[in-house]
Amino acid sequence: MTKMRIDGKEISNANVFEIIAEHFPDIIHSVDGVGNIVFTNRKAESLLGYSQDELLSMNIRQIYADEILDKVEEGFNQLKRKGEKTIIESTLKDRDGNRIPVEIRSFGIYDDDGKFLRTFSIIRDIREIKELQNTLIHAGRLAAIGEMASGIAHDIKNPLNVLFLTSELAMLALNEMAEPKSESMEKLKKSLKGMEKALQMIEKLSEHLSNFSRGVAERYEVVDLHSIIADSLFIAQNKIKMCAVTTQNKVEKGHYFTKGAPNQLKQVFVNLITNACDAMAETKGRSLTLSISPFKRDGMGYWKCDVSDTGIGIPQDALESVFQSFFTTKEKGKGTGLGLSISRGIIKNHEGDIEVHSEQGKGTTFSVYLPRAEYQKACRQSPQGHG
Repeated sequence: MTKMRIDGKEISNANVFEIIAEHFPDIIHSVDGVGNIVFTNRKAESLLGYSQDELLSMNIRQIYADEILDKVEEGFNQLKRKGEKTIIESTLKDRDGNRIPVEIRSFGIYDDDGKFLRTFSIIRDIREIKELQNTLIHAGRLAAIGEMASGIAHDIKNPLNVLFLTSELAMLALNEMAEPKSESMEKLKKSLKGMEKALQMIEKLSEHLSNFSRGVAERYEVVDLHSIIADSLFIAQNKIKMCAVTTQNKVEKGHYFTKGAPNQLKQVFVNLITNACDAMAETKGRSLTLSISPFKRDGMGYWKCDVSDTGIGIPQDALESVFQSFFTTKEKGKGTGLGLSISRGIIKNHEGDIEVHSEQGKGTTFSVYLPRAEYQKACRQSPQGHG
């Protein structure tokens, strides 16, 4: 007869179950009529952070999350009465108080007279499953938003054309006026030119949304990051004025070139600028600084583009989550939680990266890393030339 071995040790048929239970990938445990743990396996130790001796001296109520203890009590009493196999989702807490979502399969064990003896339960950690479910939910929501954005981009074209035509007619009428030029007329012309520039940006963003929904990639070209940041500040100027923010643009023209989609890059910086304004809305000395410096990583040359504010800062426990879809530190109704997630996606598509550094009460800096492109060399390689 062939003898069985596990971990190099010879075992008999009598203790096969014990060995299997110890090596099982899920928690196996049993509790008596008052909820004291009378059996548990190795997985319980690693998942909950208690030793086996500690667990065997504990009551089942000590390893469940405090906020669901009423449901635990109800389920335990029902299991003792009926003894039927149940499958439920619940929440354990480990030694440090961390919540662990689990799936529990339980049934009751009785003696020959029908008296309840103990429960038998298999408990599975479902954190990875929950994360996958959340990812799928987010993907579905993003797909719905993408479809909606495509429809909005299509519907916005007609009123946009009306605004373009009205702006042109107003400018023509001003130029044809016979009376001498006045200061107010020049201001009006300047405003009309600004409106036309803003309308062009809306038109480009609308085209970008349509192309994105159809899977059409936006053309990459060599761009001066000075123009990207200058246009982004222009687009966000009303927000900047409304929040009474002082801006310092330290990015000089003709020094910082990268290859990318101009509208997408502007979308990133507009989002970072408006977020910074929101972060400073309730603070004093509101200052926004934009700067660029060379940076090397893994032998590659990048431009490190910093957007720094003097706002309230981001809590340390939220820093790792700020780039996740639908995560926001803003009040309900003031943020969708999509801006930074989309921005990171755009920068990743440009073979770059984005990081955040923050200190509560002092401010936040978002650093955007974009591959460097030497102007002359990049222009020879790119049929689009300099954008």
